[in-house]
Amino acid sequence: MNIWKWLFIGLLVLNAAIIIWLLTALNGNYDAPSPENDNYVPEESGIEIKMNNDAMESILNDAIDDDSLAITIDEQQIALDVIRQVLGLSIETSIELEPVSTGEEVVFELVDINISDLPLSQDMMYDLIRDQSDLPEGISFREQERALVIDSGVFTEQLEWDVKVDSIDYENDEWYFSITR
Repeated sequence: MNIWKWLFIGLLVLNAAIIIWLLTALNGNYDAPSPENDNYVPEESGIEIKMNNDAMESILNDAIDDDSLAITIDEQQIALDVIRQVLGLSIETSIELEPVSTGEEVVFELVDINISDLPLSQDMMYDLIRDQSDLPEGISFREQERALVIDSGVFTEQLEWDVKVDSIDYENDEWYFSITR
């Protein structure tokens, strides 16, 4: 009977250590990206292009080229949906994005993150996503802010011209770009 007591105490200590490790590992404190960083001014020399949400959704999904990752854009929101298989379980992640700054890089604030309805804080979920994600070149997560950054080079590769994002107004179905050779 004494061995069972020690095994129980050992298991209790192991569980406590795992919980403490999880809390310290996932205890990031991230700020929202500041719109004050958006000091980009479109140049007058480029060709101005206006696209709608459907065209941008198509370009971004083609650039990502990953069947488990999809971006949807409509007048209500910009959403990034990811489905991953982990240990035989399907983990569905949904992220609502809000554009913050444009120009050489397009910065999206991660407004709402949902990982299979886990009851974690937004910062903890961002930490999990940032650490576990395998994003293509030109797309990254910021270290100090809860933000997804898309380099304008992603658009340049798709269109084969030098592209800068002038402004994003997805609520009115309008994306503005400057294109130069």
